[in-house]
Amino acid sequence: MTLAAHLLDLAARHSPLVRDTLRRLADAPLADLLAGLRPGRSRPWQDRDDLCAAVADLTARSYGHEVAAEVAADLRAQPIVPTSNHFGVDTFADSVQGTLLFALRPGAPRTVVVLGFGSVSLNNLTYPMGLRLYDPRHGELDALPQRLPVQPNRDKHRTVLTARPFDAGMIERAQARLARMRRAGEVSAFCARSADDVLHRVYGAPETLALPSHGLQATRVNTALWRGLFQGEPPARLVQVAIEPICAALLESDLNDPGSLIHQLFFVPQVREALLDGLDGERACWERSRSRGTVFFWGLGAEGRRVPLTLHGELLTGVDERGRRLEWKFSPEGLAPALRAGLLLPSLFTCFATLAFARGLSCVGGYYQATYLPVMQRGVVAALGVGEEFRDLAGAVAQVSTGLHLASLQAAARSLPGGAIIPAGPVEIAGAGGLSPADVAALTRVPVREAHVVAFPDVLDHLVPAGELPPGWAARLALESGAARAVRLETP
Repeated sequence: MTLAAHLLDLAARHSPLVRDTLRRLADAPLADLLAGLRPGRSRPWQDRDDLCAAVADLTARSYGHEVAAEVAADLRAQPIVPTSNHFGVDTFADSVQGTLLFALRPGAPRTVVVLGFGSVSLNNLTYPMGLRLYDPRHGELDALPQRLPVQPNRDKHRTVLTARPFDAGMIERAQARLARMRRAGEVSAFCARSADDVLHRVYGAPETLALPSHGLQATRVNTALWRGLFQGEPPARLVQVAIEPICAALLESDLNDPGSLIHQLFFVPQVREALLDGLDGERACWERSRSRGTVFFWGLGAEGRRVPLTLHGELLTGVDERGRRLEWKFSPEGLAPALRAGLLLPSLFTCFATLAFARGLSCVGGYYQATYLPVMQRGVVAALGVGEEFRDLAGAVAQVSTGLHLASLQAAARSLPGGAIIPAGPVEIAGAGGLSPADVAALTRVPVREAHVVAFPDVLDHLVPAGELPPGWAARLALESGAARAVRLETP
């Protein structure tokens, strides 16, 4: 058995999602998987007009009213979006290439709308506080990616939504650090040149530095990185917006609407208790006995950190990083003003209940979301089963499609001298001159099995316990030819 085959077997053993995908589509081209990414056909419990309006409103602030109108029309026609991404500057190869593949699915509109979570910290996996660089440290093939910070280290625990804008001084310090990394042999000349171009031309553009918020800056950086992926015109316009403000806007009405799904889940006591018990301890939900996770919302601490909350009777409470007690009455009039002020942030569960379960938005996830979203759905349906009066609502929730995913799939790879294959993020793809039209066409012909192998250096250690991975597996995999049919970007 080759190393690639062994790693595929390990991934399948630990991830039911990977196992099912390989069982159905291992030797099929990615085009076959993409063809299955279609919005659900069932009628949602709540109309989606307010969702389209909320997304359009947020889009207009970053991209202008013309793009916002196009986004609203596309969402009405195809209510399906990626939702496993994090908001903020994105140089994570797995999420960037996942977005690219999503834009290449059959019949995709001219805009690709990505709803990203902004309540995560700046130091999260995708590393929005700086750049992820897919370059071997001192030439070691298992020492990647590397991180190049732009935001100061003191802010690493702040949520992306509360991050301070970056300035010229931060960029200059990042460039100086990059130069030191190059002198020490930690990055190649190719990587140093590519990253410096992003810092100078994209981060350091006067138009970017003049923007008043980190979120607006990140949107502009990601737009430039997206364009840099292609030698020609991109296949679609990238539109990235934060998911929490959209849900907060929708919750303003849902909290006060007795017919809404959220109102039933939050304010009908027997439904709420059944829900809290049914999802207790589940991934991305809450664990009340150990005060882990958070119940329905995150609080926002004094230093921009999110604070887990618990529900005690009719009070939602938590303690922030300074020991300050946070408290809100768990009622429409207690929650709505705090949401409006940004002091409360909808949790993963609340976001998906608002968008997917209530309004039938098809949410395309990664290997985590495609596992926990069906569990959340079953928990909601079971909780609504406490009363016959909720039967129609439970039936509508049960019809929502929750298994859509683009999990650990990368079709483009960086080819090093000697034939080694490593992942390629947007910095490296742009540094190699971008993907040609022929490259873009070839992406969807890469077999699903090999797209998993390309992605493994980026994601496998999140799927498989470290103790089960063979020593030096990433370096050995890079030297194998298992990803021979990936689109290769030749770089020095």
